[in-house]
Amino acid sequence: MMSLYEVLYVMIVVLAGACVQSALGFGTTMITMGFLPLIMEYSKAMGLSIIMVSISTLYISVKYRESIQWRVMLPVLIPTAVICAIVNILSAKVSSDMMYLLLGFMFVAVAIFFFVFSNRIHVQPTPRSGTILGIICGVCYGLFASGGPTAALYLLPAAKGKKEYLATIQAFLCVNNLMILVISLVLGRLDLADIPMVGAGAVALMAGTLLGLVIHDKIPSTIFGKVIYAFVGIGGIWIIVGHMGRF
Repeated sequence: MMSLYEVLYVMIVVLAGACVQSALGFGTTMITMGFLPLIMEYSKAMGLSIIMVSISTLYISVKYRESIQWRVMLPVLIPTAVICAIVNILSAKVSSDMMYLLLGFMFVAVAIFFFVFSNRIHVQPTPRSGTILGIICGVCYGLFASGGPTAALYLLPAAKGKKEYLATIQAFLCVNNLMILVISLVLGRLDLADIPMVGAGAVALMAGTLLGLVIHDKIPSTIFGKVIYAFVGIGGIWIIVGHMGRF
């Protein structure tokens, strides 16, 4: 049974993650998987993160369902889903400390990429690039439940506009999240004892989602994104330094 402090901690982390997700199109698991493993097992943190982000992406997908561009999404969705399922099942055998350390390196790499290279690299939305990015996205999704940044490289230039991009990437994430959720339940990453934690997280999730949608409409994502990726990079360094001594 989680303490009141732990429940509040989960709610704050989920609220922040949901806010980022609905403002930028991705980011919930980057936040939750950076902080939830500090108070629970990595596998349980991944299971909880997937439940939270599944609710968020499903809500936004339904809200903007008329703007989803399914034909644009499929070239990257299919390889992502296949690779993600395989890697997610295999990752159950990897130690929590190793996974958390790898997560730290991934956070740093993502932060560096978006600060240095995102304005220089323009991915053409072709079936070939979709397959390549889909494989990379599937690995990231399977290991860390976080494939949004990679998917965004393909979907952002392919979408007709800001609204279409948000709707399409949320639908993309929703499909993969639901698949990982089923795998997590089968592998026992969550059980009935976690229901109060899930309920508390859901409340924070909806609040963060609604707040993030307001931010999405008010603030340019480029400005908001730089703040988030700085935070992600610092969080990654913190994770690496904190876990290097265990190996």
